[in-house]
Amino acid sequence: METLNLSDLPAETKKNVESFLLDILSYNSENIISLYIIGSVITKDFDVKHSDINTLIIVKDIKVSFFDFIASLGKRYGKKKLHAPLIMTKNYINRSLAEFPLEFFDMKLNNQLAYGEDVLKDLAIEKTSVRLQCERELKSRLLQICQGYIRAMGNKTILKDLFKGTISCYFPIFRGVLFLYDQKPPKEKNNVLSAIRDCCNIKIDPFTRLLAIKAKDLNPSADELKEIFEELYCEIDALAGKIDEFKVKNA
Repeated sequence: METLNLSDLPAETKKNVESFLLDILSYNSENIISLYIIGSVITKDFDVKHSDINTLIIVKDIKVSFFDFIASLGKRYGKKKLHAPLIMTKNYINRSLAEFPLEFFDMKLNNQLAYGEDVLKDLAIEKTSVRLQCERELKSRLLQICQGYIRAMGNKTILKDLFKGTISCYFPIFRGVLFLYDQKPPKEKNNVLSAIRDCCNIKIDPFTRLLAIKAKDLNPSADELKEIFEELYCEIDALAGKIDEFKVKNA
């Protein structure tokens, strides 16, 4: 039996993750370079009742038969909060760093290598690429929340779902912004918010309120949701403006 490193996982999740990864290795270990656990499951933000468990599989070659095998595990492990894994080759990663630096930076920051070669450790993330994606993502978020707000037509439930569905998307952007300013990005979300506030002088209250809504610790009224939207737009716009003006040294 293969040995897995699952030391950073909460006790409640280890058994299911170990079983999942061992099933994968037993199917075709010769084609697997690395197995990672990524995302919130290895941070203090993990909620065993609500958070998904995310994994990354790096393979030598992409094979449809392997995808079919992973799909066959879905019914068994999906109800145990194991999300469909990301599957990619080293070649894909090397060809995609310039296009998706935030995603790879986040994976590099928040991962546990469970098996194999540590491919993420030495990834070279370029500030020029990070700045461009931060700018693009922030401006896209502005358009998306505006469209979502209009489509909600004042419906409180739809607005809450909009906010709950978008809050996690901001943190890879914030970590990327901190990277641009030579700050070490924290893993936990509240610490990320404190760091981005101190670094960029933005108000983090709308983001902390969105986290509270997602955690069901806050049930705002329709008027409060409107206030959150206004504050959210203002702070995202302000941060987008800072990134517009940011100059990458020696680019």
